[in-house]
Amino acid sequence: MPNHQREWTRQGLLVPLKAGHGWWVSHAQVPTVLALSPRLWRIYFAGRNSDNLSSILAVDVDPQDGMRVLEEHLDPILEWGPSGTFDCSGLGPSCALMIDGRVHLYYSGIYPRSDVSFQIAIGLAISEDGLSFKRAFAGPIRGIGPVDPYFVSTPFVGAAEGGYRMWYASGTGWAKVRDVLEPDYVLRSCFSPDGMMWETGSSIVLGDDLADGVSQTRPWITQEAGGMRLWYSRRGRDFRAGGNESYRLFSRSIDTRDGAVGEAEPVIFSGAPAAGEFDSWMQAYCCIIQRPAGEVMFYNGNGFGQAGIGWATRDSI
Repeated sequence: MPNHQREWTRQGLLVPLKAGHGWWVSHAQVPTVLALSPRLWRIYFAGRNSDNLSSILAVDVDPQDGMRVLEEHLDPILEWGPSGTFDCSGLGPSCALMIDGRVHLYYSGIYPRSDVSFQIAIGLAISEDGLSFKRAFAGPIRGIGPVDPYFVSTPFVGAAEGGYRMWYASGTGWAKVRDVLEPDYVLRSCFSPDGMMWETGSSIVLGDDLADGVSQTRPWITQEAGGMRLWYSRRGRDFRAGGNESYRLFSRSIDTRDGAVGEAEPVIFSGAPAAGEFDSWMQAYCCIIQRPAGEVMFYNGNGFGQAGIGWATRDSI
């Protein structure tokens, strides 16, 4: 069996909700890991308040000691933007990397609309210590435009020849499902010479592969022999009903020579989630990182991480 098709072992909840916290009352959504040292990984995530609005928090873990939590950073690391800005009513991390010795945190900024439930654009915040962040710009680094008419979100940014490449979710419309408007989206990619100023255009990476409202989101890229691997969440329009329409994790190979994308391969867990477990009907928003013993996956379960952040592992071969 190829390395990328090997099964993952679920390890349970790593970051559950903090009982009795002053404002963090639900969710630990879109885990975003940054390796600061061999024994210090920082996991950024979005926690929601009683008004269902999200802020970015973080926990530090030791990957060489069973992912033991070293420290919790449960005050928002970035304030919402002022009224009228693209991130005035919610923030969610999606990718963190070191550029020139500083942490660049790419995030989704949420602002309200009267016709649909949200509008999202992509922002960038920068930090010297990975905890005190300042916006790189007052506005988003990628928002709606000619190729992104509805919204953009959940970016992954990685070094590329001559600069940096972003993979992100791009909204393609809203469809009524059970009398509720739900968003459709695909994965697109764009380039930047410095990780800050991005080209206006972009290219499609994954579209609606069944032409029936299937959407993909939260891309994550890992390196492998012969190219890269794209990890992502895939769901159907009636995802809130669970079953085959619900969020599941997939991966595809990407050939770095020509950008060709391989066939979809589902993420398989050796012990499938059982009824009543935190991830019994949804697995989504994964990020993956390498350690000497093998790979680690952080992901969300039911209700978009309503119970917290789960994790899974698979050993090196």
